Amino acid sequence: MRGADRAPQILSEKQRSEAVALWSWGSDDVDGRQHTVVYIEPLRPNAPLPPGLTRWPEPGEAVLSPALLKAGSREGIGTRYGTFAGTIGSEGLEAPEERFAYVRPRAQLLDRKAMHPVRGFGSSGGGIASLGESMSIPDFSVFAAGLAGFALMPALVFLLAGVRIGSAARERRLALFDALGAGAISQTVFTLGEVAVPTACGLAGATGLISPTLLTDVPFPWTDFTLSAQDARRALPWLVVAGAVTLVLVLVTAVVLHPRRRADSGSTRPAPRFQRQRGWVPWLFPFAMLFAVRGSELAGDDLRLPVYALGVAAVLLTLPSTIAVLTGWAGVRIAKTGSKLGRPGMLIAGRRLAAQTRVTARLVAAVVVMIGVAAQAQLWTGLLGENAVNATATRDRIGTSLLVVSPLPDDKERVRDFAGALPAGVQLLLVESTSPSDSAGVSTRFTGSCTALKALKLPCDGKTGENGSERRVRDPRIAQFLRWTGSTTAGRITVRQGRVDDISTAADESSTLIAVDKSGADMSMPRLREIARAHLDMRANAEPLGNSWLLGAKDLEASAAWVRLLGLVGACLTVLAIGFTTLAEFRRFGREVAPLSALAGGYGIFGSIAAWSLLFPTVLAAAVGSTISMWLTAPITVGGRQPVPDSLYLVLAVGASTSAALLCLWGWRSATRVAVSWRPVAD
Repeated sequence: MRGADRAPQILSEKQRSEAVALWSWGSDDVDGRQHTVVYIEPLRPNAPLPPGLTRWPEPGEAVLSPALLKAGSREGIGTRYGTFAGTIGSEGLEAPEERFAYVRPRAQLLDRKAMHPVRGFGSSGGGIASLGESMSIPDFSVFAAGLAGFALMPALVFLLAGVRIGSAARERRLALFDALGAGAISQTVFTLGEVAVPTACGLAGATGLISPTLLTDVPFPWTDFTLSAQDARRALPWLVVAGAVTLVLVLVTAVVLHPRRRADSGSTRPAPRFQRQRGWVPWLFPFAMLFAVRGSELAGDDLRLPVYALGVAAVLLTLPSTIAVLTGWAGVRIAKTGSKLGRPGMLIAGRRLAAQTRVTARLVAAVVVMIGVAAQAQLWTGLLGENAVNATATRDRIGTSLLVVSPLPDDKERVRDFAGALPAGVQLLLVESTSPSDSAGVSTRFTGSCTALKALKLPCDGKTGENGSERRVRDPRIAQFLRWTGSTTAGRITVRQGRVDDISTAADESSTLIAVDKSGADMSMPRLREIARAHLDMRANAEPLGNSWLLGAKDLEASAAWVRLLGLVGACLTVLAIGFTTLAEFRRFGREVAPLSALAGGYGIFGSIAAWSLLFPTVLAAAVGSTISMWLTAPITVGGRQPVPDSLYLVLAVGASTSAALLCLWGWRSATRVAVSWRPVAD
């Protein structure tokens, strides 16, 4: 909304006489992060102001956002665009931490032809509403997909685990209600009454956690984003609706998941667990897998990511039931093998696995989701393009000892002024490239003073004019420059001594102005940018090679920060689900096997039962979950390479298996402790 309020109402050239101001935009960066710079020039004294400004800046003045002023303090951002004239108000910024600048160029640098005539600001007349922070963040559908996959899905797993944890006592009470003749409505009311109080307490806790956002701006960790209290208050009705929907969802889940009495039986006992395992859920897994892997490839560009995210969520939610079916099938054979070998532990554990497939699904669900979330987080944080990797390598090799200055103005006087204002030791060269007319390759000519040519280890005999050619590149800065400009070191390189402001470029040549340090040391890029904007052009910039790819990588890092934040939330929820589910399973496991100590004459049988009942399903889930996660990342490649290394899946599988072994030992100890204190009770 604020982005639309500051959008210009651009007029056509025929309506230029109606314009109240001139407007154009550009970009710049601070500490590798891009921001928008808007250039404005009022044409009338009563021209309406852009939102966030209290007055029109004078020529050569700039108004910056507070976040930009703070972030660029070390780079001298306050004087880069001219004289600092104040900060932009919050009503003119899309978000409190947005980096944004309004600049009124100096009269001698004002390029009216490159600016748009506008009649005012506001989306009512159309315009550009996606400037600023909106340009560097993903679409809402992308964020929604990340929120659903990394946070809401683990929350759903935690909810399902929470509803069923420790439910044995409730099942016995519901069985008693059944025996007393209570109908479905009475049982539902009873279940709602049990769940309503803890659910309301949870909702109250969530309200307490979110209430500070209604009172003050709240910064988010890692993401360099601050949530505006004004925006939070505007969303208050939606928050109330979300709370009500969540309350209803939890209550409905508690009612739906409690055991039902079989209609074809007069028994009042809860149905056996193997009958509560829904047989249709595992059949959804192959379709979900096909949808995730192939559906994203067939979907259009706008729907590819939502389709992929939906498919991944479906796979991770149906995979635990599939693993439970496998363990149930294996349980029958484990029981038969145990019976033949005379191993009571295998016999009991096998029958338990076969009869309690839904319990197994709950046990392995959190493990599967944890592995999937970890793999997806690594996938999206590793989406760094090949060109960005090359740009980073170039920066590491030559740093800022060579900077590309753009644009190259037609006014030679500006170039002369710029060259005269450069710091000591900084030299200018003009690089002209001619497209090849044969197989000889691109011809590149470097023009500059003798000092500048020698700074790049190019030949110079001290005479003005052509100084010969060079085919062997001796300075790594030239090699990197040729690489990024599409030339090759095999092409012809010529040098010419002369003034860069006296050279006329032919129509078939492309010209680039570069600044180099004669000693090969890094130059102050902020200082050169300030000088360029003061003498060359109002949009002038000085940047290292491949800087656009570096900025793109920085935007990816910003998105990756959100992935890490949401992934941390999901990981915490999944860890809680694993912890509570395992604790409940150990208590159930201990109660069920404790009487066996009287029959087995010792406690050693518990180790065998724990290994087959707890260790086996968890290790299987770790192996299958890692393999499925590897397949799920297959559709996402960058430059033909996988962003997720294969070693990660091995680490996840080994880590989950190690945790499973510890859980098995814990279950063995828990069952032994219960068995020691167990005494038969007469009915």
